[in-house]
Amino acid sequence: MTRSPDNGGSIDTARARLAAIDARIHDALVERHQTETNLAALHEGADTSSRAPDFDRDTDLIRSLAERNQGALPLVALEEIWRAILATSLNPPAGSAIHLDGSGDLVGMLDLARYYFGFSADLVPGSDAADVAGAVSDAVSDIGLVALTDRADLPWWRGLNENGAQIRARLPLVLVDERPADLPALVLAKSDRIIDKPEIAVYDARWSDRLPGKLMDQGIEVLSFYRSATGVDALLAVSGDLPEDAVLAACLEAGAAPDVLRAVGGYAAPIDGASDPDDVFDPADAGDLG
Repeated sequence: MTRSPDNGGSIDTARARLAAIDARIHDALVERHQTETNLAALHEGADTSSRAPDFDRDTDLIRSLAERNQGALPLVALEEIWRAILATSLNPPAGSAIHLDGSGDLVGMLDLARYYFGFSADLVPGSDAADVAGAVSDAVSDIGLVALTDRADLPWWRGLNENGAQIRARLPLVLVDERPADLPALVLAKSDRIIDKPEIAVYDARWSDRLPGKLMDQGIEVLSFYRSATGVDALLAVSGDLPEDAVLAACLEAGAAPDVLRAVGGYAAPIDGASDPDDVFDPADAGDLG
């Protein structure tokens, strides 16, 4: 029997232990999938065809992994494993499609779609972000992936509204250098419930003049902006704790209140994979306005 040079243990014994662990993992996965199927069956009789993916539940799960992960296994590796598990759990709902922003990097968009939603999802290429927003609004339970760029080719977020597509998630969720599927993007979906106070709220803001230069000083992140001859449109991210009138006041303090300010969704605060997972994400740390 071969013995390990490190601890004197048997290699055959270690392999047997790994086989036993693998068997337990498999049994747990089968049990989890059956439980998820039973949960879906509990909703029979209710109209679940328009059910949006439960981004909040998925985020809570990844955060719990980050809090429990005390070993050498990288958090991103754990996230990838759990994304594959979640992709088998009717998330997104069976029969729905994922619309990809054709103006973004194709390889990056495909990586995002496969990493977060699995290989069985139906991928539909769109011409641009506005096309994706329209397709999600017109569908029952489809999802959209829009590449997040500082300067947009068009103010696509004007097509978002409470009865149609809204911003529901920001990718990547776990922030780590040189991680897989690292293209910055927003997830669009319809919501089957009102999100009273997302961790990060997103607003469609429009100025007839130029963009105020001190928004970051007020804790406001400009996710993207579009300049035209008549002014500037911007997609703003702020703490979900701030009511709309406080956001308006912050914009005024930064230089000018917008002519239009409209809530268009929200998302969970990203997880800094290199620091304490309990740290609160601060939009003011997100970088320069460009």
